Amino acid sequence: MQQFQAIVCGAGIAGVSSARHLQARGLSVALIDVRDPGQETSYGNAGIIEASFVLPFGFPATRRFKDILLDKDPSARVDLLFLPRVLKWLLNFYIQSSAENRSKNGLFMRPLVQDSIAEHQFLMKGNDAQQYFTKTGRVKIHRSKASFDGDVFERETLTKLGVPFEVLDPSDFVKIEPAIRPIFYKALKLSSSARVTDPGAVVAGYAKAFVAGGGTFIQGDAGDLKQASNGNWQAAGVEAPHAVVAMGPWAPKLLKPLGYDFPIGLKRGYHQHFKSSAVMNHAIVDGDIGYVMSGCTKGIRITTGAEFAAQDAPANPVQIARVLPFARELFPLDEASEDTPWLGSRPCTTDSLPIVGKAFKHDGLWLNIGHGHSGFTIGPSTGKLLAQMMTGETPFTDVAPYRPERF
Repeated sequence: MQQFQAIVCGAGIAGVSSARHLQARGLSVALIDVRDPGQETSYGNAGIIEASFVLPFGFPATRRFKDILLDKDPSARVDLLFLPRVLKWLLNFYIQSSAENRSKNGLFMRPLVQDSIAEHQFLMKGNDAQQYFTKTGRVKIHRSKASFDGDVFERETLTKLGVPFEVLDPSDFVKIEPAIRPIFYKALKLSSSARVTDPGAVVAGYAKAFVAGGGTFIQGDAGDLKQASNGNWQAAGVEAPHAVVAMGPWAPKLLKPLGYDFPIGLKRGYHQHFKSSAVMNHAIVDGDIGYVMSGCTKGIRITTGAEFAAQDAPANPVQIARVLPFARELFPLDEASEDTPWLGSRPCTTDSLPIVGKAFKHDGLWLNIGHGHSGFTIGPSTGKLLAQMMTGETPFTDVAPYRPERF
């Protein structure tokens, strides 16, 4: 069995970042995934590097939640047969969605997001991922005055924390996004955000740099991870004294037999690309309807909100169909670039903070999971933080808010 100093299970953004940061600190590392790097959850996001993040997603307003349960709201849907399995998670998420808890958890997230662009650019060194990077990030569209007024808490929090933003009238926004149709009330431009036009290719680029630097990528199933009698961890034919679980939505299945049952809910999401004769310069969040549009290498990517259903349930891309008319109102979209929308799952904790640190029941087992909607943004930061913790280096921030034992 081939020997390494660390095994990293999962080659999404969190796993690849962990592997590269461990490698940078002199460890021999094996990165394991059943698929090529960046082809699952890290592939399907909107590509936003959200350095402007100050508030986690909150539980929807009562009226909107009723519409979601009745399958009338395009921002989210719930498989009612699955609802009993997710009720406990939803209740805890509801508790964490108070203004006080959202503010607290947003502050805990700030150290991970505020330098997220710099952390991505560190990983872009020596590979071709830089070609997909663009400095223009997120703009949130409000279709009505009521919607804009209802989001005042976010703007107040941005101001309080000194995070730059601009409120633009439609006539001002079309100057920097010429193809957008000015049918909305206001646009909130998050000035310190950035984005990439192919998230999967970016993660693949980071993984290529890892291999070029002497790392080993193994295409195999890390789900058989186990601790041997000598205390080392084994998976996919390799062994190491340290193992990092960074398997996103598959982490709970691996960890539960080991005695860990974290409150991770899986929010399924879809995306589909559409051809367009126009160029989109920003990632546009339609706050009223609940989807994101962003210019990508394969076309204009429409990314949906949340779907609560079993991870292995058949795809039901009804949310794409529901938001598409609203997207076409805002931006000129032609036919779809692919016939079938992509489907993936976001692993979300109830407090919207990732789980990063040493597993408390086993020696040599480390966790970098539960990144939720922020995985592409904070994956490089949590990879760095985990590597610092594993090697005894002083962490760049207090690790207490992310420790596994908080649950």
